[in-house]
Amino acid sequence: MKTLPLLVLAALVALPLPAARAELSRRYDFVRVDDPPRTLVLTALGDRVATLTDGARTGVFRGPARIFAEPEVTTATVTTQDWVRVAPQPWRPGGEQDPVLGPWVMNALNDRTPDVLDISMQYRRNTPDLHDDKGIRYAGRAFFGPLVNGERVSDADFSDYLRVPWTYDDGTVRPPDPLRKDSLDCSGYLRMVFGYRSGYPLGWEPSRLRLPRQAKDFAAGSPGALIVADTGARPPAEQLERLQAGDVLAFDLDPLDGPLLDHSAIYLGADSAGQPRFISSRKTYNAPTMGDKYGASTLTGDGVLAQAFRLARRL
Repeated sequence: MKTLPLLVLAALVALPLPAARAELSRRYDFVRVDDPPRTLVLTALGDRVATLTDGARTGVFRGPARIFAEPEVTTATVTTQDWVRVAPQPWRPGGEQDPVLGPWVMNALNDRTPDVLDISMQYRRNTPDLHDDKGIRYAGRAFFGPLVNGERVSDADFSDYLRVPWTYDDGTVRPPDPLRKDSLDCSGYLRMVFGYRSGYPLGWEPSRLRLPRQAKDFAAGSPGALIVADTGARPPAEQLERLQAGDVLAFDLDPLDGPLLDHSAIYLGADSAGQPRFISSRKTYNAPTMGDKYGASTLTGDGVLAQAFRLARRL
């Protein structure tokens, strides 16, 4: 699975680079808008087929509609035409002319392989196990973490779930913790979905280039574009209109640790009741879920998670 980014790059170079850029320019218009600065990809009829945000590697592409549901724990569903892809480098103005980003956009416009949203669904309860050609289980039901002295503990990263050691760019090797096998805490879940599965660079310490280990690191020192800033309080309702599928959300759930962000999630979009719904690995449910057991997975209403919402980033 660690070779997935290489497979993506191989697909991108299948079309000659100048031809790919020429095809993009011929078939689509690239329109710049602000707040946040981003590029909209439009057809000749003015239909938006992609949104690419400056400084972010996640792009949202228009595709066939899908329905995400978890009937065991919520009656709400999310129907969306958004497909979230991770680019080989952050987007910037004029990226459609870039020899790497241009072909990536061309490929992503028609790519129907599992995207960030599809992958995020593969770790819930009652999901089938998936194994790579080395026999490593890379998807299937994940626990939040093991019980230790009657307490469900965190700190389960993607390498713990996989039961494999991971070598970071600085040479640091982190072996898996056998106690936390098959588990992903909230940040470990994001690192599995965006990083190991989708190719986003992974780090351990806070970094503007790599996905960090902990939710608190999604504040000032994180990669991507800040969409909703942390003011220490629940953002006003109008701020929710800035969100798009695939954005990372951060919460302050534990009042005992001060204003630290201590929970993270992936935004899915508006659900069948019109509520902004997300998916996250939750301690109380002991699994990733988009459901409402032990608290609604929405950003509106009086639920604990909605009141604890503080920040959003577009990776």
